[in-house]
Amino acid sequence: MVLNDKTLKICVSSEGKTLDSEIDPRFGRCKYFLLVDVKDKEEINFKAIKNVGALQGAGAGISAAEQIGKLGVDLLITGDIGPKANNILDQLGIKVVKASGSVKTEIRKYINNDIVTSKKNVSNSISKNINNVTIETDQRMFIPLMNNNGENSEISFHFGHAPYFGLYDLMSKEITIKANKLNHSDPNKSPVDQIIESVNPTMVFAQDMGIRAINLFTEKNIKLKTGSYKTVKEVVDNIDELVDLTKGCGH
Repeated sequence: MVLNDKTLKICVSSEGKTLDSEIDPRFGRCKYFLLVDVKDKEEINFKAIKNVGALQGAGAGISAAEQIGKLGVDLLITGDIGPKANNILDQLGIKVVKASGSVKTEIRKYINNDIVTSKKNVSNSISKNINNVTIETDQRMFIPLMNNNGENSEISFHFGHAPYFGLYDLMSKEITIKANKLNHSDPNKSPVDQIIESVNPTMVFAQDMGIRAINLFTEKNIKLKTGSYKTVKEVVDNIDELVDLTKGCGH
């Protein structure tokens, strides 16, 4: 897409309402869409709108694609996007690029042609082989952690009450770590529901877990894995040695 004197309308899946917000890695379930108008390589206007499909069940990505398709968007910047939503955007002539970081930084990178803009960035559920293990391109592993040290973060033995949680993308080999803010007293959403709504993992690694949580994840078709590993790096390096977590710790 060539930048000229035409106003370019960019949409970014965002965790917040400002240009300093982080790009939300989830397209269909992102909290906000930031609409940014760019002209002569400068941001001239922006506004935040809620993603109306974020809390719905199946089809959130399709709903989000249809929503931004009505806004005259030229380009979408997001952390990830599924094939169905991408097909809709492709039919509408909306270009898709994958990025992470702050909204402002990644928009500047795009304007300066630093972002890789390829459909290879789009999750399309094509199976690939890593360390002799066949995984899907959109596999994201959720891991309870003791600290925030990247791949060297230590695994927490207490799943629901871990100080931090990490989300590891098995294809990009990137990890996002955030403090545990689960609300265990919420009468409407269990901690498992909160996790799924927040980061939508496809796999969970834990040293141990209560049987209720195991049942809830299983009902959502989310894989549960375990193994005697102490850090994120050890888990990832030994992914072919992980075993199914099926027995709860009794709470």
